[in-house]
Formats: sequence, structure tokens, C-alpha cells
Amino acid sequence: MVQDLEDFTENPDKCLVDLYADEEAAKKAWLRTGERYRFTYNDGVVTLSWQGIPLVGVPMWDDICGLWHYLVEVVDGYLSTGRGEMSFPDSPAPIILERIRGGALITIGDTKARVEPITFCRELLAEAERFWRWTDRWGIPVDSGYALPEIDRVRSRIPWR
Repeated sequence: MVQDLEDFTENPDKCLVDLYADEEAAKKAWLRTGERYRFTYNDGVVTLSWQGIPLVGVPMWDDICGLWHYLVEVVDGYLSTGRGEMSFPDSPAPIILERIRGGALITIGDTKARVEPITFCRELLAEAERFWRWTDRWGIPVDSGYALPEIDRVRSRIPWR
């Protein structure tokens, strides 16, 4: 539980474990904290950036599994209609990917960045898949059985150039 937001923001390494840098410690932390909620809520931070622009990170923490599901849904909406939109699982902060002239615009919270849509969608889905495969590899009892086929379904809709 974060008790001092300023300390958390200034020193996230004291509170967070990188899933990929120290997988064993991340597994232990995930299992220890997830057990309280029967793994239905997994509080943490997803960090995403595009060409050096931080899109998501500290202090925007939320349900990690929910956020990855929502990010995939945003890509799916974008591919369907030219606009995908969700909010963070437990906050009103928007996640919007929308077609604009000459590309796409991603909005996450107050941050906006122009992106090359095909590359952005591919890379975001690759990171989502990486996360869910991590949960499988370490036996984390979350919903990867739904997530991985959904990522494949959305990925199959990306036009290849």
C-alpha cells in the first residue's frame, strides 16, 4: 500500500519490483500481494513510452491485469472504428487512441503523443503478450487464458505493410 505518494513518486524502486529485471522477486511480490484479493486485483504500475515520451508510469498505478486488458481493447477499438477509448480500471484517467491526419494520437491521462499507428499497435500488443506470458511462466493465477487469444485476435486485424 502506498502511504506517501510523494515518496512513492520520487523513489518508486523502494516500492516496485520490475517483472522482467528480477523475475523471482517479482513472482514472490505478486503472489504475496495478490493473495489478499484472490488475484482479482493486482495493484502496480505499467510503464509505457513512445519515442522517449513517457505515456504511463509512476505515479499512475492501478490494477495491472485490468490495465493490460483495457490497452488491448483500446487497440481493438482503434482498429474497428478509428477510435479506441477506455479509462484506467479504477480512475477516470482516459486512454484514447484515435486516428488523426497522418497517423494516430494516443492520450493517456494528461499526456498526448502522435504515433505511427501500425507500429504502435504492434508494439503495444507485443508488450501485452509479454506480460501475460510472464504470468503463465511463473504460474501467476490470473486470466491469461482469455488475454492471449484476445491479443492474437486483435493482432490479426492489424494491416501489414
